[in-house]
Amino acid sequence: MKRILAVILLLVAVMIPVSGAGAATPQAKQIKTLQKQVKALQSQVKTLNSKVNLTYSIAVVNWRATACTLAMVADSFQATWATLDNAGISGAPFAALLTPLDDYGACTDVGLTRQTGLGLPSWTPFTSFLSFLYGP
Repeated sequence: MKRILAVILLLVAVMIPVSGAGAATPQAKQIKTLQKQVKALQSQVKTLNSKVNLTYSIAVVNWRATACTLAMVADSFQATWATLDNAGISGAPFAALLTPLDDYGACTDVGLTRQTGLGLPSWTPFTSFLSFLYGP
């Protein structure tokens, strides 16, 4: 009888760790869930970072293109004022306003050429700018 009792106790002792190891504890399940969530969030952060970088690049080009456009408009006004001044229209100091506006290299940065010092106003700079925006 003692031998049977010893065998039963031995089997019980062996079975307890096996059954406990097979069942996942709530903490282990939570850790696995959190690991999956962290992996998903890391993927989302990577995607968002690439989109932010693209948005920033577009914003920089837009800022430079806007500065170049304003400089082109100023060039057209100056060409108009020079034409009026050369035509002998008096009463306004057009010649004092004929200093080219500094675009801080914006036109060069986006690959456009300004036409300063024109004798007459021209659509050419605006045509090149529209080609830049929408293609030839």
